Amino acid sequence: MNLRVAEISDAGSAAELWRVVRGYFRARGFRGFAYFMTSRSGPGPRRGFNIVHRGFSRAVEQAYVSEGWGEKDPLPQVVISRGAPTRWSSAWALIEPDDEQMAFLARMRAAELGDGFTLPVYGPAGRNGSVNVGATVRENVLDTAPVEEMHMVAQVAHMRLCQLLPDRGPLEKPLSARELEILDWVARGKSNSVIAEILDLSGATVDTYLRRIYEKLEVSDRTSAAVVGVGMGLIAA
Repeated sequence: MNLRVAEISDAGSAAELWRVVRGYFRARGFRGFAYFMTSRSGPGPRRGFNIVHRGFSRAVEQAYVSEGWGEKDPLPQVVISRGAPTRWSSAWALIEPDDEQMAFLARMRAAELGDGFTLPVYGPAGRNGSVNVGATVRENVLDTAPVEEMHMVAQVAHMRLCQLLPDRGPLEKPLSARELEILDWVARGKSNSVIAEILDLSGATVDTYLRRIYEKLEVSDRTSAAVVGVGMGLIAA
């Protein structure tokens, strides 16, 4: 783990950081990785709002992101409040789900999401979130996973992200309504071509808007733009 912590400390961008962290979890049998961040403009986290998601099946991504079922996912908020790494199947026993949440659970089962872990992470001034891993390569991964070590790696990574993307005051050049709309879709994992189709724009126009977003947020990649957008409450639910 020490080598991985050193790599995390040396990461020079959000995208590089998550490549290192995903490599760590893949080596422990988890193909699926998602990072959630709290919205600080409202009373709680934006449920289902994942900044980074990789390695889950197309069926899961379609249901969770494209169909919007992730907005009804109660587990990130539950586990962040609980303060301990929690297996998804165990987390459901901690709550009394309402009809909407039960419908979410049924949809995830239909998409064959399977089981996994949510690892809560905490940062300065309420910059909290969670790292979520699943899509295991074999059945016994969940039973043999070094959960406490995984939790420590997730926490170190989150703190490094807070260092890479520190708190900022109001933007000197605020984002326009269209830029906010595009940033929201970027944070939901949509490619430029898909965003263009959704908003009925050309791919070149979306590229131009994205370059303006990068400039205003003072970032250079999609992951950083999404993290800064959520952290500042620009694209909070």
